[in-house]
Amino acid sequence: MPTDYSDLFRSHIVRSVARSASRLEAGEGLPAADERNQALHTLSYALDLEEIWPETRALLLALAPRMEQAGHRDDWIPYLSQGVQQSHRLDDISAEAALRWHLGVILELQSRFADAREQLELSAAQFAACADNRNQARALNRLALIARLQRQPVEASSLVDHTLELLEPEDTERAYCYIIKGALALDARTWEDAATCFNTSIAILRPGDQRRMLAWSLSNLGAALRQKGDTAQAIACYEEAIAIFLEVEDPVHLASARMNLGNVYLKAGDPQRALEYYRAAEPVFRQVQETLRLASIYLNIGMACRELGMWVESERSMKTSIDLFAQLELPEDVANVREEMGRTYRAQGQTGEAAQQFEKALAILRDTPADPAWIRSIETQLSEIRAAAPADN
Repeated sequence: MPTDYSDLFRSHIVRSVARSASRLEAGEGLPAADERNQALHTLSYALDLEEIWPETRALLLALAPRMEQAGHRDDWIPYLSQGVQQSHRLDDISAEAALRWHLGVILELQSRFADAREQLELSAAQFAACADNRNQARALNRLALIARLQRQPVEASSLVDHTLELLEPEDTERAYCYIIKGALALDARTWEDAATCFNTSIAILRPGDQRRMLAWSLSNLGAALRQKGDTAQAIACYEEAIAIFLEVEDPVHLASARMNLGNVYLKAGDPQRALEYYRAAEPVFRQVQETLRLASIYLNIGMACRELGMWVESERSMKTSIDLFAQLELPEDVANVREEMGRTYRAQGQTGEAAQQFEKALAILRDTPADPAWIRSIETQLSEIRAAAPADN
């Protein structure tokens, strides 16, 4: 009797999918590179076989958070997209909602905000159709994050409030709500409110096992404490967050915590140490193509270099930051960098170039709901330059 190689192949794929999924579900950390590559190789075949979709779905959903945590972006998106298509064809709405959530998270990390919104809005609607309040809330929380990153605080706050209504009082996802609320308070420069929100998040997470989210909360608390002038406590928060990110093998958020620790040292008057942290973080953001964090770190590098008298690198980094923020359509951030570039030129005695940067910043901010105190600060710097300029004869 002839061998049916197609049946043998399917049997092999089924066994490989089940084996990979069970290994991932049993393990707590990130899979080793060879194990991850084997799982991806298996998925490349399994996603074409509708009859083994339940097994393939289990592998996809087990692998998804680990791939994001390990920093995979462009190489992982095709698998998630194909999984979304397969679940849609098979009318597996709960799987489709979950996969759209993972896809939306990756797209948000790449600063592809419109695409991320589309996936997360569909995910939230599908979870709602399944009466899955908790996962609907998780999707809404991510939409709130995107709204906050796009400088839309009213929308972000409304989404978080709706999320809190959906969640049970003891649900640890509430901690993420307070992370968003704290971030909005940071944006509003209400440092005490921000610290209160982040401490609430930490109190929810300390007793449990969500170490990664705990580290996010600690990093954010560090930012609030830095703004309050509590340097020692801010450093302690970032160092604890860094230790956790090393423990859970999260290279991207590790880099982010190091960048933020650099910000503490920059504000404390140690630009050399700050620059060391920035230089350690920048290649990670570049590797995973996280445009928003890249834009931020190039601004930070520019400010540290200014304090060290490294004028050429300061200007180059800030120009790169402006280009990236403009690409993301974040005008207030562009204005912020232009103000810092104006300060860089002014520190060199190039008052004409400084005035141009301040004028460009003001032109942007007058078309935004920017803090009036910020606008007045830039106007004051510009007035000082003009007052010091020699009068025309």
